[in-house]
Amino acid sequence: MDSVAVRGRTFLILADSSLYIEKDTVLLLPDSIAIRLQKDEAQRSDDFYQKLKDKFYKKRFTKELYDLLFVDVNRHRNSKPKQPTVSNQDFYQIYSGKRIKNVNVQNLEVFGTSINDTTKHTKSWAIGVANDLHVYTRSYIIKNNIFFEMGDRLDPDQLKDSERVLRGLPFIKDARIYVVPDEDKDFVNILILVKDVWSITGELDFGSVESSDVAIIDRNFLGLGQEFRNEFLYDSDEKPIIGYDGTYTVNNIYKTFITGEFNYAYSEPRDRIGVRFFKNFITPEIKYAGGVELSHNDVRVNREYPDTTYTFYTKFNYQDYWLGRSWLISSDEDKGRVNIQIAGGYSKYKYINRPIVTSDTNQLYFDRKLYLFSAGISRRDYEKSTLITGYGRTEDIPMGYSLELTAGKELNEFYNRNYIGGRFSIGQYFSRIGYLRPSFQIGGFMHNGRMEQGIVRAQVQYFSFLYRFHQINFRQFFNLDYTLGIDRFGYEFLNINDKNGVRGLSNTFLRGNKKITLRAETIAFTPFYVIGFRFAVFGFADFAVINRNSSKLFKNKVYKGYGLGLRLRNENLAISTIQIRLAWYPQVPTGESNFGVRVSGQSSNRIPDFALERPAVIEF
Repeated sequence: MDSVAVRGRTFLILADSSLYIEKDTVLLLPDSIAIRLQKDEAQRSDDFYQKLKDKFYKKRFTKELYDLLFVDVNRHRNSKPKQPTVSNQDFYQIYSGKRIKNVNVQNLEVFGTSINDTTKHTKSWAIGVANDLHVYTRSYIIKNNIFFEMGDRLDPDQLKDSERVLRGLPFIKDARIYVVPDEDKDFVNILILVKDVWSITGELDFGSVESSDVAIIDRNFLGLGQEFRNEFLYDSDEKPIIGYDGTYTVNNIYKTFITGEFNYAYSEPRDRIGVRFFKNFITPEIKYAGGVELSHNDVRVNREYPDTTYTFYTKFNYQDYWLGRSWLISSDEDKGRVNIQIAGGYSKYKYINRPIVTSDTNQLYFDRKLYLFSAGISRRDYEKSTLITGYGRTEDIPMGYSLELTAGKELNEFYNRNYIGGRFSIGQYFSRIGYLRPSFQIGGFMHNGRMEQGIVRAQVQYFSFLYRFHQINFRQFFNLDYTLGIDRFGYEFLNINDKNGVRGLSNTFLRGNKKITLRAETIAFTPFYVIGFRFAVFGFADFAVINRNSSKLFKNKVYKGYGLGLRLRNENLAISTIQIRLAWYPQVPTGESNFGVRVSGQSSNRIPDFALERPAVIEF
C-alpha cells in the first residue's frame, strides 16, 4: 500500500469509478495504482523541466538564467509520499487555553521561497539581489496586526482571525500562524511565518501622445505597512499639463486597527484635499467601529447628450461621520460566529460652485444633510482555498449571511425626504455544486407619498470547485445581475459597458434605468511559470440587455461578447494581473467595431465579506 495526497472538493477518478473528496485527505491505495496516479499527475511536466534544467545547468550563465526565469517544479522525483499530518488549525483547538509564552515572527524572502515549504530556496545571485533590495515588513508591524500577545490564553478564533487579517494586508502575500509546544506543558510558543510582496509597483495608462497616466506606488513604505501612491496625469490640452494625485495611507495606527488616509490632488479634472480615519468590523469580536471623513473638492463634470457635451465645474465641502456597535451572540466552530449590529451616520454636502438648481433641476447638487441608522445580523465563517481570485496564494472564502435594514432622513435646501432600504446576501459551499452567493438589495427615498431615486438589485454569483486535468486546474464562474432604477433623476443612468455588462464594450449611450447581465468565464490555471509569473488562459461569454430604446426590457437588443485571453500574475509582486484579451461582438452600436483587442491590468478583487459596516444609501 502507498499514500496519495488528494485535494478537497475534487473528483478522484479510478478506472470506471469516481470518488468525490470533500476535504484535503490522504488515501491508502495499492502501490500499482498510487505510483501510476502520481506519475500521471506530474511526470510529463517533470520530464520537460528536468530536460530543460539539465541543458541550462551546463554553463554558469544559463544556470543563473534558469533560476531567474523558472520556478523549479521538479518536486516529485526522489521524494517520499506525504504522510497525513494534523493541520495548524487543528493544533489551535488542541492547545486552546494554554498560556502563550513567546510570539516570534519570521519573514520569508520574497523570491525563491515558499510558505508551504520553508526549506525551499534558491542560490541564484539575481534573485538574491532582488531579495536584498526589498525592505521587509518590520516584526512589530506584524505583531500590531494580530489579536493576541505574550501572556494571553490561546484562543483558536483569535489565531484564525489574525492569520486571515495578515493575509488581507496589501503588502502581504501569505501568512501562517503555528503553535509550537513548549517544554512546560502549560505554555506554548507562537511562530508567525510571513511572506511579503515586492511592494514597489506602478501603473501605466497610455491613451495617446497627448494624454497618459502614470502611477508609482509603494504599498509598504520603509517596511512600516504604510502605502504611498503618486499618480501623474499628463494632458497637453489641459492646464496644468501635468497633474498630480497622491494618497498616503497608514494602516492600523498604534494597534487600534484604525486606518488613516490623506489625499491631495491638483489637476484639471479634479482638485482635492481630504483626510479620512476609519475602523471596520474586521472580526466578529470587535465591538466598536466608525469613521470620519473631511474633504474639499473642485471637480469638472462632463454631461453627455446625443448631440453635444455640457461641461461645468462644481466645488463643494464634504463631511461624513459614523459609529457602530456590534454584539457577538453566538460562536460555533462549525457554523461560524453570529453578530447583531447597530450603526448611525451623518453626512453633509455644502456647494460653493455648481450649476443652477431648482426644486426639480440638478438635484444631485443640492446642499443637503443625511442622517442614517442601520440594524442588522450577520454570520461569518471562512474556508481556505486557492486559485479563485488569486494565482496561488492562500485565499479566505467568506461563508455565512448578512441582513441589514437602513432608515434615515435627508434635509436639503428645498424639501425633506425619508430613506428606507434593505440588503440580504448569503454564501455557502454546496457539495458537488460549488460556491453560490445570491444577494438582494432594495432602497429609495420617499417624497410626496412615492419612492424616488429607488433601486432594486438581485444578483447571483457562482464559482465551481477546482477541477484538475493533468497539470491544469480549471474553474467556472457565473454572475447574473438584474438592476432596476425607480424614478431616478433624468441624468442618472445604468450602462452595460465593460465591467458593468459586456467586457470590452464601450459606448456612452448604451444606457438606461433597467438592465440584466449574465457573465460566464472559464479559467485554466496552467503549471507554467516564467520569472515567477503564472499563466492562466480564459474564455468568456457575456450577455446584456438594457432598456435603451424600449421601456420593456426584453424588447431591446441583446448585446453579446465572446472571447479568449491570457492572464499573467506574479503573486510576489504588488502589480496588477497582466491581461491580454481578444473579443468578438456580434452586435454593436453604429460606428463601433465588432472586434476588440486589449492589453490591460486587472486588479485581484477579493470576495466581499459578510460583515456589516457603515450605514449607506444603496448605490445606483
